[in-house]
Amino acid sequence: MTPRSRRVTFRIMWLALAGVCATVLSLAGMYLYLDPQIPRAETYRHVKLETPLRVYTADARLIAEFGERRLIPVTLAEVPGHFISALLDTEDKRFYEHNGVDFVTLTTAALDLVMNMGEISRGGSTITMQLPRNLGTFSRDQVFIRKFKEILLALKMERELSKDEILELYINAVPFGKRAYGAQAAAYTYYGKPLAELTLAQLAMLAGIPQAPTAGNPINGPERSINRRNLVLRRMLEQRSITPAEFDVAVAAPITARLYARELDVPAPYAAEWVRQQLIRRLPDLYSGGYEVYTSLQSELQAAADSALRKGLLSYDRRHGYRGPEAQLMIREDEPLDDTRIQQTLAEMPLYGNLEAAVVKQVDENAATVQLAGRREVVLDLDAVRWARSFIDVDTRGPVITRVTDVLGPGDLIRVEYLGKVAREIDDSQAAEAAAATGGGALASAPVTEVLVDAWRLAQLPEIQGALVSLNPDTGAVLALSGGFDFGMNQYNHAIQAARQPGSGFKPFVYSAALNSGVTPASIFMDAPLVFDDKNLESEYRPDNDNNQYNGPTRLRVALYRSINLVSMRVLLDVGAGNVLSHAQRFGFDTSTFPRNTQLAVGGGTMAVTPLQMASAYAIIANGGWKVEPNLVTRVVDITGTEVFKPMYSVVCRECSEDAPASPASEEPSSLEDLLAQTAEGGTPAAVVPPAPRTIDARNAWIMNNMLQDVIKRGTGRRAAVELQRSDIAGKTGTTNDAADTWFNGYNPDVVTTVWVGFPNHQALGSREYGSNTPLPIWIDYMKVALADRPQISRPQPPGIVTRKINPRTGELASAQDSDAIFEYFLQEHVPTTSIAERRIERKDDEIKAVDIF
Repeated sequence: MTPRSRRVTFRIMWLALAGVCATVLSLAGMYLYLDPQIPRAETYRHVKLETPLRVYTADARLIAEFGERRLIPVTLAEVPGHFISALLDTEDKRFYEHNGVDFVTLTTAALDLVMNMGEISRGGSTITMQLPRNLGTFSRDQVFIRKFKEILLALKMERELSKDEILELYINAVPFGKRAYGAQAAAYTYYGKPLAELTLAQLAMLAGIPQAPTAGNPINGPERSINRRNLVLRRMLEQRSITPAEFDVAVAAPITARLYARELDVPAPYAAEWVRQQLIRRLPDLYSGGYEVYTSLQSELQAAADSALRKGLLSYDRRHGYRGPEAQLMIREDEPLDDTRIQQTLAEMPLYGNLEAAVVKQVDENAATVQLAGRREVVLDLDAVRWARSFIDVDTRGPVITRVTDVLGPGDLIRVEYLGKVAREIDDSQAAEAAAATGGGALASAPVTEVLVDAWRLAQLPEIQGALVSLNPDTGAVLALSGGFDFGMNQYNHAIQAARQPGSGFKPFVYSAALNSGVTPASIFMDAPLVFDDKNLESEYRPDNDNNQYNGPTRLRVALYRSINLVSMRVLLDVGAGNVLSHAQRFGFDTSTFPRNTQLAVGGGTMAVTPLQMASAYAIIANGGWKVEPNLVTRVVDITGTEVFKPMYSVVCRECSEDAPASPASEEPSSLEDLLAQTAEGGTPAAVVPPAPRTIDARNAWIMNNMLQDVIKRGTGRRAAVELQRSDIAGKTGTTNDAADTWFNGYNPDVVTTVWVGFPNHQALGSREYGSNTPLPIWIDYMKVALADRPQISRPQPPGIVTRKINPRTGELASAQDSDAIFEYFLQEHVPTTSIAERRIERKDDEIKAVDIF
């Protein structure tokens, strides 16, 4: 080598070394500059995925989900192998070989970088590099500086986390469009079932979405998504992850994706919204923290409550007539309705209360053909529309329906209700067709005379509203809550928000105050007209009974079960409004707005209470005199299953003395027995459950319960006794004077349930609507389910109550000669001391006169 060549070689070596040093120094400088800007890799081992709030019943059935992101985490072991292959073969085929950066694909991206003046137009990222972007660590803008951050963080993550940990986190974090994050959420969103149940074509479709979650999902971009799916399948074939036969079947498969709402086990939107309101201030990340809330709701009872309320409201609606179609589709003469236009119209009609929208296509005197969504057609015969006499007002309907054309016309946009399978008689020709369809056989010797068919009925969305709330009287736990006909129609929760006049449902609290004041169930009050002079009124005030009939002297017990208004008013006058108001506060009522006149006796005037408040008040009578607070949330756990909130509620403790210590709490306060028997795990001291305070005398509660049982046995609630066939139920109907509110409040020792029915605008329900025929059937339908497996319970008579025979006409102690004497219960300090016969001995006959003591 010549001296000149040596000098050239030496200079080149120095330049190369300088270049290497400059590169090292540049990389070191970039590292020192970027390193503080990226998180520690260890944080990704404990990353908290943004997961929606889920609300469950006490028996772990999903009732609601809240949150912008829909994410259902899965472990890598739960992910189908074909899906993993689809992701790796398409996104990062050397994932298990590189150290976080694939320099082959990165070189391609670097060339792109030069060609595009510092902007990256296509990826070179590995799954490890994509992960921080999907978790929101870096923006999704394709810029030079972000790419270097991804590389640096990927190298760090590969040192701290295993390949499987990185892949599992990626599968759970990657966006799939339509608010679905993670593969499992995407599977439910697009196919309505878990990832493990999807076909190869469906898995490949999902694997292709992350490249363009918004534009490339099968809903927004079906053509683009199917092309991307087929590319994924080709990559899988090239990597021998699938066989040619599997490829051929999958690539020929049509798109089967559509949007699925998260399947709820038992939808309970009114209760779930109440839960959300209670927790929103306590948990700032409520919608994204992955919390699971467990409530006291019982799934079977919640379903029964919704069904009973809807059935009752629809029944009322049918009794009062048809208000006509929701809309009318314009049609041209001699031209049938276009199916496409019908389907476009129906697509905009939401499903409310299981009443489907439909359009009448053809109609004659005997039947109408109507089309539902999905081009399904059903026939409505005369029986299906016979109820639909035209609505005139709440007390008046139009003429009887004799033809289907009296009700329906072509183009009517209506609602229909599915009634299930019913048996229909068929004629000989139809029987022959049925026999041929089934291949004959036994039909030859036993001809078909009827078949099962789908039955539908004309319906309409009711304007009437209602609410049902059911409690455990010993714990206050809400067992079921339905706040209206359909949450989608009206989000106003009538169970906890609608403060309405309680009507006669308030009378038991007036009578309970009377018992405290010395009145007895045998006390006689005059059922006769009352007249009040009031200088503020232009005329005299003359309250009356609902039926405008009067019974003369009436025992208190009879007045309650027959719901006699004038007796209740005289009881109030005897006891005093102040005493009644003070006593009502013991039942949890805020009496600040209650009237101080005779309207207090009949639940009218300025009184306003919610169904939840009424159920809570009746629970005090049902449990024997203890006040429990209505409650719904039992515990809240975070995404790791750690309990973060567990409220404590007071419970009835019959074994506790007044100064006894509270009992230990259970892990799940779903029943009184659990609350009192279980302790915390791990040997640590259990939380203390405060015993419920006694608010009325046990004897008062027992006698009131006994009187309210007579409402069921022989009073306005007799229908419940007939249908439920139980001796342990009690309750009270309620109807306001103007029939704007109807109630039934009833219970047994295990379940307290209040039902209210009325119009949101306070209009009258009709002159023939009462608590005994509007809300009571709803209460019965629900309680049939609620009490089905519960044995009958008889509360023991507390000490301090005595039984005496009385004369049923006078209320006095009966003499030995009284053949029609009956037993009555008294507080021992208020037992009558003399009989009517003894009083007559003390007086001269000519001094005995009938005196109205009022």
